[in-house]
Amino acid sequence: MSMRPAPVQLVKRGLFPCSPVYPALAVSLDMLEFVSTLFVHLAPNETAWADALTSFLARRGHVFEAQDSLRRRFASALGQYQVLVRVVTAEMDKQISVALACSPLVRPCLGAPHN
Repeated sequence: MSMRPAPVQLVKRGLFPCSPVYPALAVSLDMLEFVSTLFVHLAPNETAWADALTSFLARRGHVFEAQDSLRRRFASALGQYQVLVRVVTAEMDKQISVALACSPLVRPCLGAPHN
């Protein structure tokens, strides 16, 4: 049985790693989507968001050893996630454009046989 890298295992479980090699934190893909949407409607402020979450977690007994570690790791995961979303969106747009350009309803595709 082959072991898959930790980031692959995390993504399969709906989590996004803060690092592509040795992730110390993984964030829910749903949370990353929520924060991305939130920052479209509010001024992006990763520090305030991470401070609020750190306080929320601390009141429930979850304390981070290093100060600012949640903000740094979350910012890394969010940045990588947003880049991935942009790359996937650009590729999908490109594929849709190619498909539309080759559509017989629009015009014949270059190099395609004509009737």
